[in-house]
Amino acid sequence: MSAGQINHLVKMANEIALNMAAWGDEQAVAAQTGEHIEKFWTRAMREQLLDFWRAGGEDLRPVVCRVLASMDEEK
Repeated sequence: MSAGQINHLVKMANEIALNMAAWGDEQAVAAQTGEHIEKFWTRAMREQLLDFWRAGGEDLRPVVCRVLASMDEEK
């Protein structure tokens, strides 16, 4: 995975979380962000972002990290 690819995924995940902020509390934002990623992202995209998060996840918003932690637990 190139740096450009992962940077794009990080940017998209962070933007999704920002757009979901209208849901209010962090738990609702995390739930909606996770639902969006599960529904619209390919398995490969999700795996790449999970691998990046496992390696430290630099620049990911905390709510995105929470989503990824939940996804990782489900595996």
